Amino acid sequence: MPKAYKITSDPFFVNGSITETGANTYTQGEISLPLDSLNQEGILVHAVYFESSSPELVPGLSSRVNLQVTATSKTALVGANDANLIAQRTLVTSGGAAEFSGPHVIDFIGQDAPYQESDNLMIIATDNVFFGIQCANQGAAKSGTFRMVCSRVKLDAAAYAALVTNELSS
Repeated sequence: MPKAYKITSDPFFVNGSITETGANTYTQGEISLPLDSLNQEGILVHAVYFESSSPELVPGLSSRVNLQVTATSKTALVGANDANLIAQRTLVTSGGAAEFSGPHVIDFIGQDAPYQESDNLMIIATDNVFFGIQCANQGAAKSGTFRMVCSRVKLDAAAYAALVTNELSS
């Protein structure tokens, strides 16, 4: 059975950082990928690792720092049903009257364990990814960083056309 892609590079890193434009405000940045689209090249994502500011301890409230990496531009945080979500992390601190719990880490796609080259989160056919942050119940803007472990892939014509169509129509 023919494969839709062939890995053509050793793994490499794509990094990004972002700071909210204001407290509790969705903010997104664009990160360029080193792709040769004329030769139907794509990026195979093996893993995504996140770091961020810790959520503030707010009495009586749940405070959050949310981070996401997507294959297309977004205007807000997305859910698991978004086909272009590559990885997402949420840090949560829960506050009572005087006691606190957390921060708790909630990963949706992404990981803390070392990646394996056989790990495949997504194939990206366009030449950028988007890193977004939005917090809840914070008094100041927060920041975050990510490191994405990737390999270049050569896609067959049908796979390349399908991926580009999906990414551009989303």
